[in-house]
Amino acid sequence: MRLVLRGIALLALAGQALPAAAQDTALQATPGKQLIDQARTLTSDKIPAGDEAATAPSSKPDLVLAPIPVSSPAVGTGLAAAGVLFYNPNRSAQPWVSGVAGGYTSTDSWGVGLFHSMSFARDRLRFLGLALYGEANLDFYGIGPDAGAAGKSVELNDKAFAGLVDLEGQIFTKGLLRHLYFGGRVLYMNLDASAAIPLPGRPDLIPPKLERDSTIAMIGPAFTFDKRDNSTNPRKGVYVQGSLLYGAKWLGSDFDHHKLSIAGNAYFPLAKTTVLAFRKQACSVSGDAPYYDLCLFGQHGDLRGFEAGRYRDGASWAFQLEIRQHIAGRFGMVAFGGVGGIAENAKSVWKDSTVLGSGGIGLRYLASESANVNLRADLAWGKDGGAFYFGIGEAF
Repeated sequence: MRLVLRGIALLALAGQALPAAAQDTALQATPGKQLIDQARTLTSDKIPAGDEAATAPSSKPDLVLAPIPVSSPAVGTGLAAAGVLFYNPNRSAQPWVSGVAGGYTSTDSWGVGLFHSMSFARDRLRFLGLALYGEANLDFYGIGPDAGAAGKSVELNDKAFAGLVDLEGQIFTKGLLRHLYFGGRVLYMNLDASAAIPLPGRPDLIPPKLERDSTIAMIGPAFTFDKRDNSTNPRKGVYVQGSLLYGAKWLGSDFDHHKLSIAGNAYFPLAKTTVLAFRKQACSVSGDAPYYDLCLFGQHGDLRGFEAGRYRDGASWAFQLEIRQHIAGRFGMVAFGGVGGIAENAKSVWKDSTVLGSGGIGLRYLASESANVNLRADLAWGKDGGAFYFGIGEAF
């Protein structure tokens, strides 16, 4: 049952990310990386390593079929429907997970996708694969802080196919570093974007044809460090993920830029029913990156209140705090706030960033005690107004 309920959490994340149909690029807006990173976390039980004993999950397959409502500022409100199969053919500490999902939202955005994760060698080797196809109608505001602040956009109809393969291994079996997995990642995305008539006086709001009809293929190292006490609703611990991907023309990429992404979460119990959660994130892009693979402010639950993709540039950063308080029964509340910024490149982050802040409150309902998974509803306010979010699982 625990795995089944985690599968439901995965479905919600899939429904929210599929309309964007891409990993970190997210077809300009919704963080497809959220699907990959959080789905990977939500489908894995926290199994002790080293000399600590661990019992392998049941090898009996569990199939989950469920519809899940989703909502975010970039793609609107909609519904996801998916099926996820949990099984364990090699009786590993981590279950194997295979899923198929589809989603549709109020912006006439839709997507379908396949997902698979598995582990080998007593969970010392982990594999993740993802393939997505979708169509998204998203607003493009231009590049740089002034473009985002101006609030003028043109709608782009984006059709894309994206795939990702991630393979990471455990190098150490004892001590603190047993929580570290290191390996490599390959990302492929083909985009076909058509633009509406540009706004008068702003022809620059339509990206170049070379970028709107293009392919990126990237490869590079990736790592995960996970020392949380629980993967779905942690009270203490640290979780860090990062990757450095390079555009590879020998893999068919039209661009040879490189992109660094790193994010870390920390959790501190302040009382029996109170948790302080902290997140920091950084992104840097160098080279001839297309507009859709720049650093998009407001991704991955960072600074809720901003439409992901409204502010984009060569570098971004964000710091966020959240207080999570259990109220009574299955209900809880959160209050969150943070600050971040974007800059032309990594060298100018600390002296020339355009700084943005946001904050908000949210309601939590414990959908399952056994899986420790919350339904999440958040109201957030940023520089350009308010936003509503709904989903399963915490923002980070």
